[in-house]
Amino acid sequence: MSQDARHEPPSVDGPVETGSSIRVPSMSAVDRRASVTDLGLDLSDEMREELFDAVSETELSPRIREIVEGDGILGDRQLYLWKWLSHIFGEPLTLSTVPEEHFEAAHEAKTLVSIYITLVDDAAEKLGDEATFWELAKAPYPTARPDWERDDIDEDYPKSTRQVWEALMDRLESAPRFEEFVEPFLFNLRQANQGMDYARLSADYPSFMNPEETWYFETQAIGLYTFWGIDLMFSPAFDHDDYQAFRRVTYELQHMWRLGNWIITWEREVHEHDYSAGVIVEALHQGVIDEADLDALDAGELSPEAVIDRIRAAGLSERFTWNWKQRRDRLRERDFGMSSLDSSEMVAKMEWLMQSHFATEGHR
Repeated sequence: MSQDARHEPPSVDGPVETGSSIRVPSMSAVDRRASVTDLGLDLSDEMREELFDAVSETELSPRIREIVEGDGILGDRQLYLWKWLSHIFGEPLTLSTVPEEHFEAAHEAKTLVSIYITLVDDAAEKLGDEATFWELAKAPYPTARPDWERDDIDEDYPKSTRQVWEALMDRLESAPRFEEFVEPFLFNLRQANQGMDYARLSADYPSFMNPEETWYFETQAIGLYTFWGIDLMFSPAFDHDDYQAFRRVTYELQHMWRLGNWIITWEREVHEHDYSAGVIVEALHQGVIDEADLDALDAGELSPEAVIDRIRAAGLSERFTWNWKQRRDRLRERDFGMSSLDSSEMVAKMEWLMQSHFATEGHR
């Protein structure tokens, strides 16, 4: 047995630190809990109002406004959602490597790709149309061009998605490092689409869900690699020698984003009969609820509040909150060795995002 093997930690379900890595967890082995007040974030009413108002006052770029307001599918969504996406992909979540002269283009491109992801996700979950979903999802595949005018798929979603995709690629092709980073960008966008397909299948086959795959696929669907990959295209001073470390820290932070999203939205998703959130999947895994409960909930024979109360009593949301805090605290102490990016600033952006989630939940 090698020395490394002798010192490797035992395999368990909980989050275990292996050297400088943090494993993707299942919550069944986690007995620590934390409330949102334990995160050390400013979640005061004043801060929430400030963050909410900042989104409300966000001005969409002329191109984004024209696409959103002139489109039936996009126009049917609350304008606040598009303002929120535009706001977060502005100054709050833009990497420090993006210079002022490229800021507007990177900002618009990230907003456009977030709208594309929203449309694909809606086709999977809200529309429930597999054929339409996969036609829209073809866009980032190099060997498959979407047939936007197929007569056997939804009429409106392809039209909306086509104009968003073409505007996105127009923006990206102007980036100074487009050729260098476009392949990783398209790869990560394909991964996000695959994650949305996992959620679509999980909705049709509840027994398909399990904690390990939910963590993997649902986290890929967040798309942080995709958003920050755009920033790299517009970052002339980014040192390519930092790219491997950049992907490692982004991997960890993408899990923080997914955790925060689950913590904040799982109760609403019970009401919406969306059972793909990690908190709900873990409740199924631990026997807090079962598939018969979900069937009864769908049939109106069990109230959403009854399911929510049982999950709350099990403390699952607090375990996820503790894991978010644990990850944040560990990442604050890690040195990823990048010369052109500061990982602590990237962690701080995820803290800001958590605050924004709390301030705007229910409005987008």
